[in-house]
Amino acid sequence: MSVSRNARIDAALALTAVALLAGLRLVTGTIPINDGRGWDGMDYAAMLTSSFDAGSANSALRPFVVVLTMPAHWLLGSPVAAFGLMNLLFAAVLCLAVCRLFTRYNPDAGARALLVVNLFLCIATAKYAAFYPVLVDMGALMVLTVAMAAIVSGHRVVAAAALVGAVTAREFGLAAVVFLLLRDVRQRTPLRVTLATAAPAIAALVALRLVVNRAFDDGAAPMTLARLVTNLQLWHEPVFAGLFAYFAVTVFGGVSLFAAGAAPAILRLWRREWEWAAYVALIGAAAAAGDADLWRYLAYLLPAAVAGFAVASRELASPVRRGLAAALILAATLVTQRPWERIDLVAYFRDWFPYYLHTGGAPLEDPPSMWPLWGWRFLLAAGLLWAMAAVAAPSPSPAPEDPRLRTS
Repeated sequence: MSVSRNARIDAALALTAVALLAGLRLVTGTIPINDGRGWDGMDYAAMLTSSFDAGSANSALRPFVVVLTMPAHWLLGSPVAAFGLMNLLFAAVLCLAVCRLFTRYNPDAGARALLVVNLFLCIATAKYAAFYPVLVDMGALMVLTVAMAAIVSGHRVVAAAALVGAVTAREFGLAAVVFLLLRDVRQRTPLRVTLATAAPAIAALVALRLVVNRAFDDGAAPMTLARLVTNLQLWHEPVFAGLFAYFAVTVFGGVSLFAAGAAPAILRLWRREWEWAAYVALIGAAAAAGDADLWRYLAYLLPAAVAGFAVASRELASPVRRGLAAALILAATLVTQRPWERIDLVAYFRDWFPYYLHTGGAPLEDPPSMWPLWGWRFLLAAGLLWAMAAVAAPSPSPAPEDPRLRTS
C-alpha cells in the first residue's frame, strides 16, 4: 500500500475517532461534581487558571497536558470547555499514533480500522474522557503513544521530544523511556544515540520532581515508592484481584480480549522484541500497586495492546476466521464497554470503579450492591476470553495423506 493511501486512511480514521468521542459525549453526559470539574479535575483546573502548584503535588507532576490546554482556556474561558476541546485534538493525534504503531506490525487497513473503531468506543480511551473531561489522561495517553510509535519507527527526534512530554504528562511515561533503552540494547544502538534520545526526558523528569518536592511540604509530597508498596496489601482481597484481572483483559474491550486470547502470538512478539514484555511488566506493576482506579492505570498498556493486536490479527489467514474475529471483537467491546450507556454517579461507581463500592468508599447516599452484577460480568469475561482463544488459535495442519488410501 502506498504511503499516500496509508496517510489518507489514517486521516479518515482520526476523523472517525473524533466523531466517536463527540458522539459519546452526547449519550454519556458530563460529571456533575464541581460544575463538571470532578474531583481530580479541580486540581488541573486550578493549575490552568492559577499556577502549577495550585493543585496537589501529584497533579503538579503532570503539567504537560495542562500547558497544552492553556491556549484553549484563553480562548474559551472555561476549564471544562478547554479540556473538552483539547480532548478532541488529543483523540485525533492518539489515533494517528495508534495507526502508525499498528502499521509497523501489520499493514492491513481493515484490521487497522477495526482497531480504531473498537478503541474509541472504550471507557479507558474515550468514554471516560467524554464523561470526565477535566483530566490529563487523554493527552497523556496521546503523547505516550506518539513516543512509542516514534521509537518503534526509528524517528529519533520525534521520540526524544515525545518522551519529554510523556514523563511530564503522567508518571507512566517512564516506562516508555525504559522501553527505548532496552530496545536500543537489543538492537546494539550506539550509546551516544541512545543518550541523545533518552537524556532530555530523564533530565526533565528529575528536574520536575525536584521542583515539586520543593514546592510542597512533606505532608503533601507526591506519591512515593514506599506508599506504592504499601498499596500491595490490597491483593489480600480476592475482590481486588478479581477486578484487576477483569479490567486487565477488558480495558480495551474486544481488542484486549483478543490480544489476551491470542497469547501465543503475543509471546512470540515478546521473544523477538523483549522490550515489550518489560513495558507491560512496568505498567502492570504500577497498576497492581495503585489503588481502586485499576483501569485508569492499565489504560497505559495501550501501545502494547496495539502491537499485540497487530501481530495476532495478522496471523488470521482465513477470511472466514478474520470475519468471525471482527464480529466477536466488536460484540465484546459493546457488551463490556456499553458505549450507549448514560452515566450518572451510581453507574460511575457501579460500572467503572466498583472496588469503592466493595470498601464503602463511594460517595453515594444509597450505594448499589456489586452483586450479582459483577459475578455475571466475571463469567462473561471468561466466556469471551475462551471464545477469543478459539478464534485466534491457528488452524490445524492437515494430516499427510496415507498412500495406501490412494486409488488409481
